[in-house]
Amino acid sequence: MATGPNRAASGRPRTPRVGRPPLVDRQSIVRAAVEVGFDAITMTAVAEHLGIKHSTLYRYFANRDELITAAVDSAVTETTWPTPAGDWRNVLSEYAWATFHLLERHPGLAAQISSLRIKSAAYGAVSHRTVTALLDHGFGGQEAILAHDIVHEQILMFFMAGQRQGEAAKDPEQAAGLRRAMLKDALPDLDPRLRAPLTRIVTYRPADWFSRKLDVIIDGIAALAPE
Repeated sequence: MATGPNRAASGRPRTPRVGRPPLVDRQSIVRAAVEVGFDAITMTAVAEHLGIKHSTLYRYFANRDELITAAVDSAVTETTWPTPAGDWRNVLSEYAWATFHLLERHPGLAAQISSLRIKSAAYGAVSHRTVTALLDHGFGGQEAILAHDIVHEQILMFFMAGQRQGEAAKDPEQAAGLRRAMLKDALPDLDPRLRAPLTRIVTYRPADWFSRKLDVIIDGIAALAPE
């Protein structure tokens, strides 16, 4: 008996193939990368998240850094950034807290930004807007850049604290947990006058401790501000 294209040699109808590879595009790949998380992005992990071969990703991105850059741009663009308003203190404070919450939502993002292997146009635009707002408040060019860098670097370091075996803590609370775990061993070596203050500090909510640091930093930046 002859077999047609829809019949097997046995004469029974062929079973249609199911599970066609999902269709992807650049946007869906970037979205998947953000969902995988900046602390876990690899070409393989993103491909597995999408249910495709990792080689497919290279049709859209030349390498992992290019994909991470696009994912950073996406996360930054989806963030609500305050319009610089009020005095220069408010401009820096609002920028700092918006950045703080961005990094809090995306574990691992601080490490990606600080690696200098990526160049996010969206993230750069936010920084540029903050610096130019300081210029508008009368800061000199170098002073405006310095003020921004001091605040920005403090935010990044806050999220990268708590290194263990070369891996950064995923978020401020995990970093705080690492510090609390070390407290018992650290106290006996401290000057007795520092034991109670350090105990209070490590039991703060991370955002509360960041707030205190930010206040001191902004007070210090006042020395750079125009009279």
